Amino acid sequence: MTPEVTGGPVPGTPALPVIEAVSDADRVRDPNVRQFLSLWFAEANAGRRPGKDFLDPLRLRFLLGSLSLLEVQKDPLRFRYRLAGTDVVQRLGTELTGKWLDDHPNPVFRPLLIQGARMVYHTGRPVYGGMDTRALGQDWSLEVVAVPLFAPDGSVGWIGAGQSFPPDKAERMPGQPIS
Repeated sequence: MTPEVTGGPVPGTPALPVIEAVSDADRVRDPNVRQFLSLWFAEANAGRRPGKDFLDPLRLRFLLGSLSLLEVQKDPLRFRYRLAGTDVVQRLGTELTGKWLDDHPNPVFRPLLIQGARMVYHTGRPVYGGMDTRALGQDWSLEVVAVPLFAPDGSVGWIGAGQSFPPDKAERMPGQPIS
């Protein structure tokens, strides 16, 4: 079990990651990730339980390369990548589709991603993850929003995620393996 990680940047110290339930899209700074969450809330607030079809590439084309889809396995609880956008794959330097979340190649982000996915699954609500960081030669805010996608029986069957990346940067994140 991973420890609860909350908090935020403290002036003069390295930024701490934030993982928390989110009920307002205005919490998200990245405009594309904020729009992704706003669309999920619009559907959910209209009385629909967004399903896997929420990740329609035409509707979400503004974030297409930065989307991921996780399938939920319930016994034991695990998450498998069914889709990893091209931006995600390019920056990690490895294809994730078909791999388990607990095999994520970044050992720093792996426990945070698992914690966020578990929160989405158990609460049935969106989760925000973010941290201010320096990567790829610039300061930027890494933001990830994970949303529940419901199966026909009403359970969380999938988790959709959209994330931000530094603009105009295509190289791998520091510490990532070369495939």
